Amino acid sequence: MAEKGPPLKKLVALKRQRAEQNLLSIQQELTALMTELKRLETDLAALNGEAGGIETHILAYEHGFAQRQTWAIQACRAKIAEKESEYAAAREALKRAFDSEERLRREDKRP
Repeated sequence: MAEKGPPLKKLVALKRQRAEQNLLSIQQELTALMTELKRLETDLAALNGEAGGIETHILAYEHGFAQRQTWAIQACRAKIAEKESEYAAAREALKRAFDSEERLRREDKRP
């Protein structure tokens, strides 16, 4: 049987580390997208307020601000859905890497 010494352990550890970094990166991108979505929704909700008066509403309507804001929100939600699926896949990859490390530890403990 092939030797399962340090090179295999090192490869599995590197795979786990890469999976952790990938998961963290996707998590940060997802957080940024959620923040952007919140900002876009707040900007759109501000149009419904009384702060700017009727002139603000008329100008926003004439120049298509509300429609562009709605499209931007829809696009952001689509990106979030895509990132959430990437996040789930990255989480599964990390679980598999942890499982591989655990199996190697169990095999080392066998006589």
